[in-house]
Amino acid sequence: MFFTSILNKAHFTDQLNIILVIIAALLAYVFPLELFIFSYTLLGPLHYVTEINWLHNKSYFFTSNKMVWLSIGLFASLILFVPKLFLYCENSDTTLTKTMVFINDWSNSVIFITLMLAVACQFISSKIAWIIISLFSFIGAVFLKNVEQYKLLIGVFVPTIIHVYLFTIIFMLYGAKKSKSNYGYISVALVLLIPIIIINLELARGSYLFSDFSKELYLNNDFHVLPVILSKFLGMTDGTEFYFYESIWLKFMMFISFIYCYHYLNWFSKTTVIKWHKMLDKKKMIAIVVIWITVMFLYWYDFGLGLLISLFLGFIHVILEFPLNMYSLKKLFY
Repeated sequence: MFFTSILNKAHFTDQLNIILVIIAALLAYVFPLELFIFSYTLLGPLHYVTEINWLHNKSYFFTSNKMVWLSIGLFASLILFVPKLFLYCENSDTTLTKTMVFINDWSNSVIFITLMLAVACQFISSKIAWIIISLFSFIGAVFLKNVEQYKLLIGVFVPTIIHVYLFTIIFMLYGAKKSKSNYGYISVALVLLIPIIIINLELARGSYLFSDFSKELYLNNDFHVLPVILSKFLGMTDGTEFYFYESIWLKFMMFISFIYCYHYLNWFSKTTVIKWHKMLDKKKMIAIVVIWITVMFLYWYDFGLGLLISLFLGFIHVILEFPLNMYSLKKLFY
């Protein structure tokens, strides 16, 4: 009875996810610019802190002591965050500023090394092999530092498109396989189909009109950089221009809005299956609410500062989730 109940809950969640995919896609079509801003700023921080709590209770899916991976994740996230915060607040030409610029230049290496460590912990059981892989990761980070494709893949796409879209699909596939749910596979198929639908849309000129406030927010905080880089990477633009109302840019904004919105909705829909909400006692709930309100206040006080704090929480949750990403990938084939 218990197993049947779990399966029924999994099927219900998969059915719900089909609806959420459609809702996220429709919202992205209607609000290609605003949906991303809303999802990233409001839903993002809440997702980060609730998932971090769940991962901690699951020992981060790390094969060794969970405090080891927590320490690695926090240390790596601080390396990624502190230089960006300092450079945001301080523009003087000092030795400390130059040091922060130097550290920031190696941020891709931090992501690469932690990702490789997560791969090693899930796919390699030998401690000697694990140490060798770790050493090669450090060496590889040095030699690949200035390789353009490496910088794009690790520095841009891993914490964004790969985490939000690809890893979500892998997690959904693992869930569908585990629960033997056809609805789960349908929701995965829909998530894969939506970008194809978006790219083939016929968008009439003048179909959209964005407020100056939204456009300034999007440009001033470099939200447009991701669609520009992605479009260039796919060979669809030269990456030198960005126009809000051109069809190609509307489609890329739709895609990014869709994957971010659905990524967050997918997480919040998992309460009946992975029961992350049951791991929240009163103190944790208060802490999460306080953190979320603090981030919202910072967005209001200084949007750029709020974005940096949200980015810090995002870095923590992305890195701490790496072992889970590799675990889900492994379980698809074993």
